[in-house]
Parts: sequence; C-alpha cells; structure tokens
Amino acid sequence: MTSPTEPAHSTIVAVATPRGRGGLGVVRLSGPNALSIAERIFRSKKSLSGRPRCVQYGQFVGGDGKQIDAGLAWFMQGPSSYTGEDTVELSCHGSELVVELLVEAALQQGAVVAERGEFTQRAFLNGRLDLLQAEAVLDVIQAGTRRDLAAALGAAGGRLSDEIRRVREATLQCIVQVEAHLDFADEDIEPQAITIVREDLSRITDSVQQLRQGYEGAKRRRDGWMVLLVGPANVGKSTLLNALAHEERAIVAATPGTTRDWVDARVVWGGELLRIVDTAGLRPGSDKVEMEGVRRTQELATEADVLVLVLDGATPWPTQISGSEIVSKAQVVVLNKQDLGLATHLPEGPGWPKTVVPVSAKTSIGLGRLQEALLEALPRESGEAARGIFRERHDALLAACEQALKRASGVLRAEPEKAAADLWEALRQTDELLGEEIGDEVLDRIFQEFCIGK
Repeated sequence: MTSPTEPAHSTIVAVATPRGRGGLGVVRLSGPNALSIAERIFRSKKSLSGRPRCVQYGQFVGGDGKQIDAGLAWFMQGPSSYTGEDTVELSCHGSELVVELLVEAALQQGAVVAERGEFTQRAFLNGRLDLLQAEAVLDVIQAGTRRDLAAALGAAGGRLSDEIRRVREATLQCIVQVEAHLDFADEDIEPQAITIVREDLSRITDSVQQLRQGYEGAKRRRDGWMVLLVGPANVGKSTLLNALAHEERAIVAATPGTTRDWVDARVVWGGELLRIVDTAGLRPGSDKVEMEGVRRTQELATEADVLVLVLDGATPWPTQISGSEIVSKAQVVVLNKQDLGLATHLPEGPGWPKTVVPVSAKTSIGLGRLQEALLEALPRESGEAARGIFRERHDALLAACEQALKRASGVLRAEPEKAAADLWEALRQTDELLGEEIGDEVLDRIFQEFCIGK
C-alpha cells in the first residue's frame, strides 16, 4: 500500500458494492488514467470527459469489443473528487459475472486491483480528508445504531477534527508563552503569566477529558448492549432468545441444563444494537460442566448492561433462587408461559418491585412490550456519543495528551523546561490523531480495516 510520503501513480479499480447478486453493481476507477480506461470500456453518445459529473447511459465492452452489459457512468475530475484524483464510477446490473467482467476489462486496459481502503487512503494522502475523517468513513459503514451513525457522519464531516485542532492551537499558544519565558528568563515577566498559562492548560485538559468521555459508551454500543437472560433451568430462556431474535440461535429442549454455556444473538431495536445472551440455568449443578456454566453466568452478570430474570410464570416462585445476588440486581423480570396462566407471586423487599413483563415466547404474546422495557433499561447517558470518539487509537492518543498536559501544569513553575517538553509531547499526540505525524505501519493497519472498493 502507498506510504504517507509516496504519491500514487497507478490507476486502481475495485467493486464498490457488496459481492453477490443484486439490483446493481458499482465499479470504481481512480488515478491518472481513470478517464482514458473508462472511455475504452464504456461507449456512449457523448464523451465522459466532455461532461464531468453528468451521468451518461451507454454500453460496457470487454477487450474483445463484445458487450458486457448496459448501464451508467459518470466522471469526477480531480482534485474535486473523493480521492482527489480523476475518478470514474460505472454502474451495471448486479450480476457477479457482469461485475467481474467489467473489472477484468479495466485491468486489461492498464488498471490495477485496489487494496483494502486504498480509495480512502488516497483521499487522505491527497489532502481531501485528514486521518480522523478517513477513519470516520469506516465508522459510518460499520455504525450499528442511529446515535453512532450521527456521530460518525459528524466526524466524517470534520467536526471531531475541528475540536482536535482547537486543542492543538490552544496547546501551541501555551508553548509560545512557556518558550518566551525560557528565552527571556533574565528579563522581568509579569507574575501572573505562569498562572494564566496554568489556567489555559486546565481548560485544554477539560476539553480533552470531554472528548474522551463518550469512548466507553460508543465502544459498548458498537459491540452491542449486553442483555443477559438469567433464571432457573427450563423456564424458556432459549425459546425467548429465539423469539426475540426471530431465528433459531439457541437449542430448545425440556431437559434442565441444556444451555451449559452462553449463546447470544444481536438485534437492532429503535436504532440500538443489543446483544441478547442466553445463559445456563440457575440451579444446583449435577455435574462439573453444568456447574461451570452457572459460574460463567455469574461472571457475565457483572459485565451485563441489563439483567433480565426469566421465570416460568405458570408456576410458583422458585425458592432455589431466593437470595441470589443476580436476582436482586435484575432490572427486568419476564414471566414466561403467559399462555398457560400466571401463578408466580413475586417477593417483596429490597430491590422490588422491578419492571415485570408477562410474555409467551411460544406464541409471541408480550414481546413488543418486552422490547420497550429492555430499551428503557439501557444505561444510556444523554450526550455521551456527541463527541464521536469511536476508536481505541483516539482514546489512547487523547489519554497520552491529557497526561502530558497534566505533567506540564504540575512542573510549570518549578521546571519550565520540562513543562515545555511535555507540551510538545501533547502537541505530537494531536498531530498523530490528525495524521500529520504517523508511521507507515500504523497507517497501513488503519486502512486494512476497510473493505476493498472504499
């Protein structure tokens, strides 16, 4: 893959739509010969070069001159394109064969196959995007919730980059003040000058901390909020999981202890990604394997975002789970098998009452209300995703920046030389965030996360 300092001279081609059959497929060309290659494999009444950014209808042909398909093409002239280079997009029918023949035709005319993320990498190298914006493109593609999508779109548009640049500029101003103090140490400096710099550093540090606040919540949402189904054996947890996921993800059987380990399913409700986890039944284990399943249930309960106690609503309260810490921490109680009539009398005392939802996993009665209850129980914090910190790289660099700022503030009066060095270190962290100082290995690793064609 092209390095940060190496210009791209080749013309790359890739399929930009998912593999498989579909209504349409898009093949993308980018590079110095994108237009000439496209005009040799796309025939239309008017030349693509004569009408930049205008969609034209024509015929796609292979190297032998035989028609491959009919479709649309449009030319975007660099530097005013996504990659900053001449770019052509070809839209054909979504046949795997047609798409492959079209790519092959472009290769025969001198194009080379694009690597993962190479289109976006070229946009970064050509100054169309900074690194935060480039990463946000992938976050848009991978967004699992509406909140994360909105934040990713904002970051792709430059909002996060603008905030980092404000931190950078403010840090640079502090460096100027400290360096001036060092350069003119023999002259009188206003007594309040160091105090002012320290106040500025405090404000910058607060800004960095605010930027980091949303990371854990964003990471949790990206992986899916964990909703843990717990309860006695044979109450229908597996059937409930399958009903909520609308697919057979868990084995359903009448033998207690069937779910000895955990099984999960991911669903998207109301713009939120939930990971629903079925666990081993809470009962005295009859063998070591079953007891291990129960132990893992207890371990998962400490990580869960929402604990759901599932009971057989057609039977009395199960005394074997009384006093269980997991039961006391559950936010939602599901009384399953409502279709058989409800006979469970819930206890009173600390932790009760809880949100109680009668359902029938077998007949789907009450599942809509259960979905609402689970969404209401999610530990969401207003505004936590607004800053759009999605990646471990971002959090690690911001954490290093924060620590450098704090060190500088701590030694500012006694050791201004050390403070200046720490401030330069903080500045380097912001530069690496934006991609202004970054090694080839890190850059390649970032763009390898992308799909081919983006």
